[in-house]
Amino acid sequence: MKMNEDKIEGLWSWFYKNEQKIRDCVEQESAPFRDYIVQNLDDLILDLGMFSWAIGEGVHKKWSLTISPNGDKDLLEKSRRIIAGAPELVAWEFYFSKPAKEWDRKFVVYDDMMTEQQINASDWKYVSTQKGDGMIDLILEAENIGHLDVDTANTAADLVVLNEIGEENKIVRISSVSIVDLLDSNNDNDKKNITELKNQIR
Repeated sequence: MKMNEDKIEGLWSWFYKNEQKIRDCVEQESAPFRDYIVQNLDDLILDLGMFSWAIGEGVHKKWSLTISPNGDKDLLEKSRRIIAGAPELVAWEFYFSKPAKEWDRKFVVYDDMMTEQQINASDWKYVSTQKGDGMIDLILEAENIGHLDVDTANTAADLVVLNEIGEENKIVRISSVSIVDLLDSNNDNDKKNITELKNQIR
């Protein structure tokens, strides 16, 4: 489906006009127009496609807005076009996909019983296999996830890869991600610490 350029322009025109209110909402939880800002961002962004969005601290500027394609390769190209139309603002940087993180690899997921599970991926290992098309299959080794159900373990694996290399790389470079308690001993010489994944993908 062709993306409506007028709708992209409409999003950024609204963002520019309401930039101060948006910052107030980020900086003040009690901002009286929070519902108005959130609802309008939802409506304007979802009108462009099945994207998700998040506001957070920036890397080079104070705040950031990320419009995520939700792991969809076709939507990635569209989110690029959306962000290409973003205004230049002193306090904001804009991302067309979730960026890689500088993080301690400690995070929380919720299992199939909606119980909070704290995960530390600092010692996770991985092996990679490059396919003929240049895409990469990843198998993660995580000895501390044996208590998780399969779906929760897979969610944790996807989240770790996403945070390590960013959403764009995950979409265009990674064909599959799986996770096991212990890799086969045949892989011992090929195992790398998860911290090396970012450099490999670069």
